[in-house]
Amino acid sequence: MFDRQQLLKIITGQRNDLAARLVRGAMSALTPVYRSVVAIRNRRFDQDQGQRILKAEIPVISVGNLTTGGTGKTPMVIFVAQFLRSLGKRVVIVSRGYQGSQHANTGRNDEALEMEIRLPDVPHMQDPDRIRMIQVATEELMSEVAVLDDGFQHRQAHRDLDIVLIDATEPFGFGRLLPRGLLREPIESLTRADVVVITRCQLADQTSISNIEKRIRAVHTDVLIVKAETVTRRWLQYDGSATAIDGLKVPVFAFCGIGNPAGFVGTLDRLGVDVVSDRVFEDHHVYSREDLESLAAAAREAGSKALVCTHKDLVKIGVNRFQDLPVYALLIDLQIVSGDQQLKDRIESVVASTQAGGR
Repeated sequence: MFDRQQLLKIITGQRNDLAARLVRGAMSALTPVYRSVVAIRNRRFDQDQGQRILKAEIPVISVGNLTTGGTGKTPMVIFVAQFLRSLGKRVVIVSRGYQGSQHANTGRNDEALEMEIRLPDVPHMQDPDRIRMIQVATEELMSEVAVLDDGFQHRQAHRDLDIVLIDATEPFGFGRLLPRGLLREPIESLTRADVVVITRCQLADQTSISNIEKRIRAVHTDVLIVKAETVTRRWLQYDGSATAIDGLKVPVFAFCGIGNPAGFVGTLDRLGVDVVSDRVFEDHHVYSREDLESLAAAAREAGSKALVCTHKDLVKIGVNRFQDLPVYALLIDLQIVSGDQQLKDRIESVVASTQAGGR
């Protein structure tokens, strides 16, 4: 009935028609139930006596968040994995996976396909039983460290470093738990974090970022706070052909199926890209032939000469062109602008100390 964009308009009050008010009412009624379930679950893990939280044989570094939607987890996972590889460590990325978003030809989802291209020497294992996957990676791949993708709520796995991402453009899920807001856990859960990374800082002013820091400090006084920005590298086509960022001078049609489409559209705007029209799909959307034909038709009707999307979308589409229109992905990396060395020291220290302890 409602896609994610419509739900966001309902949550924020942008939609105030009768249907929107009824949905908000239902969400408000369900939120205390969700809060209770989360509280009971967290309490059980907080009181764990070694029966619920399982420790792997290798160091585990978790990258996760407090809210639903995109906060930049994939670029952060890539950053951490690349740093570990620079230390000479055999790394494995472990995630739950999203069955509904698997690519028809590969059986792997969009994040896995993207990471496979960006990290060709790092295996990515997907299974709801992430403890078992870490064990398999340790025994069969001789992995020395695991990066747990989207792991903050996966409390069954002991982690040696817990990195939590907060998006500077919408840091705390409109201040409400699911389903009335976007928080997967209360903000107080940040007490479990070792590092908090504020992402997309280039899209927020300094006052907003300072307020986010104050909110984090109010919960966790001593946590390491790191600031990061997304950096646009180049335009990429599926076959690997690259174009400089300022080399795309034609009107384009933008589309994406990601957790934070506003961030993508905002990046295009900051780059001065001539976006004549756009279309947003649900996060993890699996593109069909009909979708591609519809996009090509809409792009031609809008007068665009090319289509642009995220790298996450491009790896699922797997083509250089839609009919007569070229398709480009905006390749984005994460760049630490504050706390870079402290974060690297934490990662290196965790790996060194666990190995020194005989693991």
